[in-house]
Amino acid sequence: MPETKEQIKQKLPARIISGAGILVLLAAYLYWVFDERPDTAGLIAAAFSCILFILGCLRFVPEWMNFWKDRTDALPADEEPRFAVLGVTALAVAVEILLLGLVTLALSVRNGSGFTFRGAVEFWRCLDSGHYLDIAREWYVPKSFLETTEEWFQNGDDVGRVVQLVFLPGYPLAVYPVYRTLGNDVVAGLLVSFAAFPAACCVLYRLVRLDCDHGTALRTVVMLLLLPGGFFFIAPMSESLYLLLALLALYCFRKKRYLIAGLLGAYCAFTRTVGLLLVAPLVLEWVHTFPKPHCGRKKWTLGALSVLLVPAGFLAYLWINRTVSGNPLQFLTYQHRWWSQHLGWFFNTASYQTSYLIDAIREGNTENVLGLWLPNVLWYFGTLGLFAFTAKKLRPSYASWFVGYFVIAIGATWLLSGPRYLLSMPVVAMMLAAVTEKRWQKFAAAVVLVPLSILYLLAFVWRWQVW
Repeated sequence: MPETKEQIKQKLPARIISGAGILVLLAAYLYWVFDERPDTAGLIAAAFSCILFILGCLRFVPEWMNFWKDRTDALPADEEPRFAVLGVTALAVAVEILLLGLVTLALSVRNGSGFTFRGAVEFWRCLDSGHYLDIAREWYVPKSFLETTEEWFQNGDDVGRVVQLVFLPGYPLAVYPVYRTLGNDVVAGLLVSFAAFPAACCVLYRLVRLDCDHGTALRTVVMLLLLPGGFFFIAPMSESLYLLLALLALYCFRKKRYLIAGLLGAYCAFTRTVGLLLVAPLVLEWVHTFPKPHCGRKKWTLGALSVLLVPAGFLAYLWINRTVSGNPLQFLTYQHRWWSQHLGWFFNTASYQTSYLIDAIREGNTENVLGLWLPNVLWYFGTLGLFAFTAKKLRPSYASWFVGYFVIAIGATWLLSGPRYLLSMPVVAMMLAAVTEKRWQKFAAAVVLVPLSILYLLAFVWRWQVW
């Protein structure tokens, strides 16, 4: 049935925005092709990722446009079961204990007679945990610790302490009082993460319950618990705390507790750089709630100030950069020189990771295949494919959050931690919940995710380049 003139007029803005976005992405892709000259596999992977991204955005943009106009929200009709949050907490704690037990068991198998519980605790001083724990104990080391920056690659561990400035201070500051009480930094870090993750699961449940029934909210939490890489949430790293702060900020904003939301968002941006991206969903929720300034001017202003507080947390981190090194953007220099890291195109990540995966398979490098490149590629295309399929089902503010997060976090020019970064994006669990409404879909998700989670955990324990 052909569209009427009125329907065409209503859809025209979304089509213009979508068309402009496609043209910009196409121009960026063509520029990248001529500049990078990728191999065939990389070229195809990048093109496929662009197609998935476009498909998702084509479904997202009309919903986003309607979100600005339609200020009504459908409330869930079902009653919440008694002790639902308590049940979610118990489930999350049980999964944490299970993960810790599996890691300890795998370590005992790997180390044999050399296994000790002290060694099992110290094992968690791996990946970025060591950096966070160093900062929690001793704060940052100033640049003057080295005579000149040219000594970087000759100073070994010394320079490692200097470049730890790239790790934001939110998590180390949360660990510090626990460390001072217990005297063991690893145990302190584990306890902070152990406490933050169940709390994050409860807030995720509450957040989804604002729009959906109990079954959908609970399923979202279960999907988060099943995702491969859950051990990152109990490690002495910032993932659990970031997840808790981000969800709390968004939940409080939607409940119109604007000052609390702004402060939580600021600390989130003080904990991880991607915390800044909370601005995207908060702005959409702000406009969605307050169409005009005169409709509750005080709350309208508080909502705006709440959004503006989020970057303040990151500005505090820049101030620390300036205090420690003399340059508020010193962390960017360290990222580039020490980790060859800067912002790039998300489709470039698909390209080089696919090429490296193929090379590692050809070389028979099992550690790099199973621990590094295959998980990165599966997470990349898995989450992007989910977005393409579920973009229309997501709340537009959440979808915009995912888009910004994916483009920035996955666009890194030397990305090794793709699974860890995407695991911390709660919209991924929401997307999985959206495609597992039927019983057979839930079963299929469990059949796929549980074995992958176990295999990834074993690769982590065996230190197969899991980052």
